[in-house]
Amino acid sequence: MGSALGQLLEFRLGTEEYCIDITYVDEIVGINDIRSLPQAPRHVEGVTDLRGQTTTVIDPSVALDVETDADWTHIIVLDTTALGDSDESIGWLVDDVNQVTDIEETEIEHTATMDGTAVDGLVTRDDEFVVQLDPTAVAA
Repeated sequence: MGSALGQLLEFRLGTEEYCIDITYVDEIVGINDIRSLPQAPRHVEGVTDLRGQTTTVIDPSVALDVETDADWTHIIVLDTTALGDSDESIGWLVDDVNQVTDIEETEIEHTATMDGTAVDGLVTRDDEFVVQLDPTAVAA
C-alpha cells in the first residue's frame, strides 16, 4: 500500500466516470428548480436557490466536451473558498454520484499530456481508469 493522499468523490457524466478531490466539495444536493439565464455562456444551465443562496449551475460536460443525455440527478456544490472565490456559489450537474473513495499515491498518474487541461490525473484501479478533474479549470 502507498501513502494515502486523501479522498475523491466519484461521479458519472454520460457513460464516463470522473472524480474530484473531496476538499473541493461543499455538498451534494438533488436537482431542484433551475432557472435559465438569458445570454448565459453555453456551459451555464442557470441558477438555483439553495437555502437562500443563489447558486450558478453549470454543465461540466460542455467544458469537457463529453457526450451526455443530460439525465442529471445531482448537483455537486463546490466549495468556492477552496477554488479561491468565496463570493459565488457554483454547482456542477452530474448524471450520478457514485462514492467517496480513499486515494493512495500509487493509484494516480499525472502525465505531461494533461498540462493545460481540466484533467488533473488518472486514477487506476484494477482494469479501469477514473479521470480526476481539476475543478478550478472547469468551475467557472
